[in-house]
Amino acid sequence: MNDQILEPGKYLHTLAYRCTPGLVGDATVHVRRLDAETAKLWSTFTAQCRKRFGKEEAQAPYTIATTVLQVITGGYVFFEPKGASPFLVSRRSIDSDLLRKAFALTHGLALGEQVEMIDLRQPPELARRIAQTPEQEIALHEHLEGAEGVQPDAPNWLYRSVSWGLVERLAAVPFQLSNGREITLRPDTTGGLVALDDAWENEGGGRYAVCRTAVRLKTLPNVQHPVLLLDSRVSRISSSLIFSSTALAVQPGEGRPVLEVKLNGRGGAKTIPRQALEALGRLEMDYSILQSIKKRSEHEQKLRERARAFKEKLQFPRVHPGQIWPIPAKNYKHPIGTGVGMHHLRLLRAHADAVFGEEAQRLPLRQSAMTLPRRPTALETVTAQELKRRKEERERTGSKEPLRSRGSLFPSAESLCISVDEAGFKKLRIACLWYRDETRQRMLQTFCRAFGLDPVGLDTQEGVEVDLYQGRITAVFYYAPGFLRPGRGRDRAEALEPLVASLRPRDGILVGSWCETELPHADDFPSIDARDFDDFDAKPQTKAVLARLDVPSQYLMGRGKDGVIEPGGEDHPAQMALLDLYRSLGVTDERISNALQSKGGYPVEQIAHVGVHVRQQNRRYGEKGEPKIVITATALVPPQASEGAWSLLGWSSTAPVWRPYRSAQNAFHAHPYPEPSAEMTSYRQKWDGAADMVERALGDLVDELDGVPYTVTVDAQSARRMWDGLQNVRLGEQHAKTGTDSNRSRYQLPGERLGGHAPLAVIRLNTEDEEVPQPVSVTHMGKKEGAEPVERDTSTLLFEVATDFGTPVWLLCNVPRAFDGSGAGRLGSKRTRWEAEKSVQSEDRSERRKGEMPQNFYAMTATEILPIGGPSDAAREALAAMTARLCHQTLFWSDRARYPVPLHAARQMDLDHPQYRREVADAEPGSGDEAAEGEATE
Repeated sequence: MNDQILEPGKYLHTLAYRCTPGLVGDATVHVRRLDAETAKLWSTFTAQCRKRFGKEEAQAPYTIATTVLQVITGGYVFFEPKGASPFLVSRRSIDSDLLRKAFALTHGLALGEQVEMIDLRQPPELARRIAQTPEQEIALHEHLEGAEGVQPDAPNWLYRSVSWGLVERLAAVPFQLSNGREITLRPDTTGGLVALDDAWENEGGGRYAVCRTAVRLKTLPNVQHPVLLLDSRVSRISSSLIFSSTALAVQPGEGRPVLEVKLNGRGGAKTIPRQALEALGRLEMDYSILQSIKKRSEHEQKLRERARAFKEKLQFPRVHPGQIWPIPAKNYKHPIGTGVGMHHLRLLRAHADAVFGEEAQRLPLRQSAMTLPRRPTALETVTAQELKRRKEERERTGSKEPLRSRGSLFPSAESLCISVDEAGFKKLRIACLWYRDETRQRMLQTFCRAFGLDPVGLDTQEGVEVDLYQGRITAVFYYAPGFLRPGRGRDRAEALEPLVASLRPRDGILVGSWCETELPHADDFPSIDARDFDDFDAKPQTKAVLARLDVPSQYLMGRGKDGVIEPGGEDHPAQMALLDLYRSLGVTDERISNALQSKGGYPVEQIAHVGVHVRQQNRRYGEKGEPKIVITATALVPPQASEGAWSLLGWSSTAPVWRPYRSAQNAFHAHPYPEPSAEMTSYRQKWDGAADMVERALGDLVDELDGVPYTVTVDAQSARRMWDGLQNVRLGEQHAKTGTDSNRSRYQLPGERLGGHAPLAVIRLNTEDEEVPQPVSVTHMGKKEGAEPVERDTSTLLFEVATDFGTPVWLLCNVPRAFDGSGAGRLGSKRTRWEAEKSVQSEDRSERRKGEMPQNFYAMTATEILPIGGPSDAAREALAAMTARLCHQTLFWSDRARYPVPLHAARQMDLDHPQYRREVADAEPGSGDEAAEGEATE
């Protein structure tokens, strides 16, 4: 290993390794790079397929050819016909005659020819040219040298193929558990690992999940070598093939990787692509595993047809998958939980270290100097002497009171009033709309807790205000079943009409609405197709009605999976709903100013912080047309007076005007998502048009800020389609280099063309697990000479990546609330799922125990923070720390968020939109999981 931790400090360990020439050794792959004429022929073929299928978004089905080649050559084949440098890469050499036949069959079958009528002696020009493309055997290490001071720009085929040899090395050594048990890992054709021989099974039997380990090659900002990222996850196995999107298939013969096969068809008709079977049959190859998939699909479809005919409940056999392991098409309920846990990931790191040996260069990360803001919910701070006194007193009295009290989840009433005053209002009124008395009581109970009211004797009357704080904050309750209950065909606006006059903001009163809701249930609408339940969901309908009245709203579930939710005890959903209503109202309190207090020389508290959220809304069931682009933005603006409250502005692509957050959100929610422009037909035009809108929005914001400098925070995953300067390979490029070809974005970065009014810096966040190193543990090196290193399982600190050149990048470690919260079992922290404890049933209550297999195991996550621009290194470090603090201290959520306040608030505008549908995990058809043990649904 290359760990050389010398200086005192805290160091983060991750599952990230530099992919150097020494790591891959003498591994080679076979590459065919398609020339421009061949790429043009492929485009023509794609156009023919689109015309035949009648779909503009259709692609030529090259999976016919790749499935054929994977089965014949052993598995490792990847084809990329699009982009600037199309290629075919394989682990083994592919015979040109076989290649020509495979693509001739693909071409003919895709265009509707019968397989037996395709003349393999006269293949189309496309198949001939692909086969005639020279095949080169290339040593991987030649493309991994890296140049000093330059971001890696390796060819795309390298990123697809480098893991093939590495996973074979990782699979050659058994994965060893702490108890000495050895787990067999098999390579799969995606370049990952799968533990099929040691699958996890639920306690009741017949339901399975497997461990899959991803081995990906990515880049990190200002690191000259590509980085190898490892991670493990739980892949649940479906009880049926016909409702699955993918299947893992064990190929006949020794040493072949597990084949991942994409299934086609809709709903309960998914099976192996018929054309792939026909092509293999024409070539007279052994494709027994694909025939097995076909036979199983046909058998399951017969079971489904029988259940329909006899109106029986569909039930697939609960048997071991054998050779074929279906992966569900969506997130269904399952009796095996998600996540492999932290202990598993630490063992994976030890396994990789042992296999790769001295060639494995870990990525060093050291704690950055930053103090996290104290949350209002934090434990009381007491001296050691006082803590000792309390312990002694508790032992003497037998008290069960905690040694340190926890702060309030709710903002102080006075801080709410200050924010309401800053917004130009004199009073806050919360209108509570309900249709179950249990929900009304829960709302009232939550107000008592939030404002310190005595619930004894306190009740509500229809339409009469309840004073929550000095007449400046009140609540009023309205019984509104016709407006709120699930159903279709109602005029929700008409149902609300008697209350409209009471709800409208007027006379200096800021009004927010807290409403009861529930998800439509099949038992209430037995004759309705579940796919039509969106039309029965009252929440999106009522939210749009309230938005048109300029009334922010938040919702509280009155009925869950176990029936009506009764009042009493600690009601976290109600508390969170009230806090999120404050967010919808644009209310801020002292926690924002606390988080933004400058700890160094750069005054982040004097800067406005803008968050821009971008999302492509794909078509849903029954929808037509092009996908929509949704853009929302917020600006967190510093107060003019030092004791004032920060203000929150909002903007959206539907209502492109900066206004107070509550009004901006209402204007956004009052209308459908914007339709795509008919003038922007290409991918590049579409996303350049989106960047144009943001550029204009920032220009308008400059006028609103009146000289206050600002930063812009964006999410890397969605925003880099709009701005090339966010891509690792483009970091530091000047605008003069963009726009030179049709594939480059019009703008390098947000606001870059605003001249002196451009943002001080753009802060790029990345939370994508596939691109951010997975944290596994922390080592603390003490200052005392000879002190032993202290190992810690988790951290919530900010760490700086040791980059090779340019500006630094940081990782903020996050520990899930479910792992570290009150009463958390910390499942997965000390053992893997293979060692999960079973449930214990006993008459003695103290001996009973839930089984661990149905529960979710948790691990740390990380948020990558990259400030781009900025006047100095000190400024960039301050902006990174500021971003971390605004993740740690949210507007009103009691724990940390993956995104800082401005971006989080912008995302919530979108997630709360009436057209953003709520989803819950359903039972998988035919699985029998309706009454599955445990609550594993994520």
